[in-house]
Amino acid sequence: MVEGVVRSDRRSIARAISYMEDGHTEIKKEIMEKLYSHCGKAHVVGITGPPGIGKSTLIGNISVLLAKKGMNVSVLAVDASSPYSGGSLLGNRIRMQENLFNYGIYMRSLANRGARGGLSESCMGAVNVLDASGSEIILIETVGAGQADLDIMNLADTTILVLGPGLGDQIQAIKAGIMEIADLFVINKMDIDGSYFAMKDIEEVISMDDPRGYKRRVTGTSATDHAGYDELVGTILDHGRYLSGEGTIGRKRFLMGARWILESEIGRIIIDPAMDAIKKKGTDRNPYVLAEKIISQLNAEISKEL
Repeated sequence: MVEGVVRSDRRSIARAISYMEDGHTEIKKEIMEKLYSHCGKAHVVGITGPPGIGKSTLIGNISVLLAKKGMNVSVLAVDASSPYSGGSLLGNRIRMQENLFNYGIYMRSLANRGARGGLSESCMGAVNVLDASGSEIILIETVGAGQADLDIMNLADTTILVLGPGLGDQIQAIKAGIMEIADLFVINKMDIDGSYFAMKDIEEVISMDDPRGYKRRVTGTSATDHAGYDELVGTILDHGRYLSGEGTIGRKRFLMGARWILESEIGRIIIDPAMDAIKKKGTDRNPYVLAEKIISQLNAEISKEL
């Protein structure tokens, strides 16, 4: 299966991503270890923004434009899961898949399965599978995101925040959170009244000092007449070239890979047994004191080993 992924065999890619979603931790680790030497070349573009802002349409249009430029493009779309049944409609697949298939674009929907932050737990593994398969650009659509859904910043090389007219005033724009993680901004639905005022608000905010070396840009788009899409694609490719020059493409996935292993293993080896021990102590004990004791003992053991 891993050899098939490297050969860009679509059935192998689909199977590998399914293991990322459903497989045992040990299987996922083995796949990731075998594929990692083939990763690090793709430009991962995260597209986030509030529900109903037009992210799916935007991704569908820009992915086709990128494919027409001869690029190998893949799309991962994360859909929300039901908090009751755990199921998901995967509506992004319904909206995009048929059109993208005609241009040779691989598209996969992922249910977030209750994960917070706008992504799913399997998203990083799926990105590595697509990266190893030869995708040059991987577009990720987050679940409709709020101001604190920031996980995409740790996975994407380029983070695009999609906004629209009528979503709030300049005070909204300067709030901490999702506004700060964006490398590029898109004001969608430019055919609606107030869109140019929304662009002006964002441009004023990002004209302030920014710690990153890249000057962030705002692009206006409209699905009705495809206005602004060529400019947006050019801006995405320009940011990718900037990152390549800085040597930062793939660095976030390296760090997120280490975090994924640490979090999954720490949960299995330390947190789960510790929680079992705490349960046995009974609910009449102070949970904060018990947890602090475990942390102190763990820190002592780590210090002794180091």
